[in-house]
Amino acid sequence: RSITRSFYRSAAGVLLVFDVTNRASFEHIPEWYREAAGDRPPTFVLVGHKSDLAAQRAVSAEEAGQLAATLGMAFVETSAHSNLNVELAFQTLVGGIQRALGQGGPVPHQGCDGVRLIPSQSHCQPPARGEPRERCQC
Repeated sequence: RSITRSFYRSAAGVLLVFDVTNRASFEHIPEWYREAAGDRPPTFVLVGHKSDLAAQRAVSAEEAGQLAATLGMAFVETSAHSNLNVELAFQTLVGGIQRALGQGGPVPHQGCDGVRLIPSQSHCQPPARGEPRERCQC
């Protein structure tokens, strides 16, 4: 718990992720939110993952959206299996951080390099066969 709190203390944004097929994971969201919010709350996005498992769903999109609205955050449903809205979840978080920075907060903590946006074109590729591994920045 102490590691988690110190990590959240310097966060500009937090993805609160729950499994739409696991009700207990959804019920932990308010606790995780309080834990991460602290004195200077970062930007939050609620993410319901495994949305491709519709037959096993235990939490509706409406219920999750309502909780997100109550806590003042965006909500996105994702599926890593079908690659649905995964990038959107991160884009939503980054957009929220950019809006917060534009409104004068959050102020980066001492020793923090601040928020950096890395263009998506800069994806690192593993070295080609025979190329030295030292050149890979992954």
